[in-house]
This record gives sequence, structure tokens and C-alpha cells, in this order.
Amino acid sequence: MRSQLRQAPLFLLGCLLALTLLVAGCGAAGNATATTAAPTEAIAGGALATSTVPTAPDTTGSAATTDTYPAPATSAESLSAYPSEGEAAVPAESYPAPAAEETFLEPRFRIDQPVTAATTTITGQAPPNLVLAVLDVTYGGAPLGQGRSDENGVFSVPVSGLIAGNRIGLAIGELPQGLDIAQTAETYFPYRGEGFQNLPNIGVFYDTVVVQP
Repeated sequence: MRSQLRQAPLFLLGCLLALTLLVAGCGAAGNATATTAAPTEAIAGGALATSTVPTAPDTTGSAATTDTYPAPATSAESLSAYPSEGEAAVPAESYPAPAAEETFLEPRFRIDQPVTAATTTITGQAPPNLVLAVLDVTYGGAPLGQGRSDENGVFSVPVSGLIAGNRIGLAIGELPQGLDIAQTAETYFPYRGEGFQNLPNIGVFYDTVVVQP
């Protein structure tokens, strides 16, 4: 009995020590939980902050708000009218420019029609006193006959070898005295007929017609 009483204080001391250790362990666990929760809340708060729509910074009073583009007109008076008062508007030019009216001099070059494959004489009119040549335009200017216009500009040129469907032309057969080829063409261009053709490497034909069957 006496031995049991001696062991009772030891048993109580052991229980008290165990209880103290248990309380201390629970407090440490609580501190650990609080420590872990704080970073978690910080991280969650950071994620929410980055997911929100950013707002434009307040630039009141800064340099960015002093200039705008484009600059607004201060008033209607600052916009100048066109044309200004007392000025005439520039007339609009038409495009393309109208062609200048052509002028022709008489007597103009002309081959009398119709011309057929059986025709042996080409008649017509031209400036007076010119040596004239009738050429086959289709065959590269092959000569068909030569003659001369009289003082009134009338001519009659004998020809041969006309081919139905070919185009024949009236050309100057001899350069007038004192004129070269370019000067002759420039001088007699205003007298050209309705069938005028200027064909490089072939010749200048002051009137042309197509030979009929």
C-alpha cells in the first residue's frame, strides 16, 4: 500500500509531461498551417491582380495630354475658303484636251472612183504642176504609172497591172525644185486627201483607194 502511494506522484508527473508535450505539438502545427496559408493567399491575390483588365494611367497634367492629333480647328474662321474672297477659281482643264480643228488646202489630192481591175487611166485632182506617181500600196509601193497635174490641178495617169482588192496610192513622183523629202511632205500635208497614209519604208500616199473587181 505504501509503495503504491509513492508511485502515484510519479504517474501524475508523467501524465502532466505528456499533456504538456501534446499541447506544444498542437501549437506548432497551428503555426505551420498559418505560415503556409499566408503565401498561398499572396499567390492567389497576385493571380487575380494579373487577370484583371488594366486601366489607362491617369495622364492629367502630363505632357501626353498637351498635344492631340490631328489638331482640332479652333473655329470656323480659321478655315480659309477656296477661292478666297476676291479671287477667281482656277478653271478645270478637260482631259484629254480637245483636238485642234484640222485645216485643209485646196485643191486636195483625190483619186476619182470607182477604180477597177480593168481601169487603164487614173484621174483626179492634186496641187497644180506636180509630177505624180500611182503605186500599188499593197505590194510595197510597186509603180503602176506616172503623170503630171496641170495648172488647175487636174491629172490623168495611164496605169497597168491593177489587181482587185489591192490598195493603190497617189504619191509625188518627183521632188519640187528646192525641196527635200521632209520639206515636200510638210508643204503638201495640208493638201492630203481622205485616204492619206504615211507608211514607213514604203512611202507617203496623199490619197488611196481599193481596186474593185
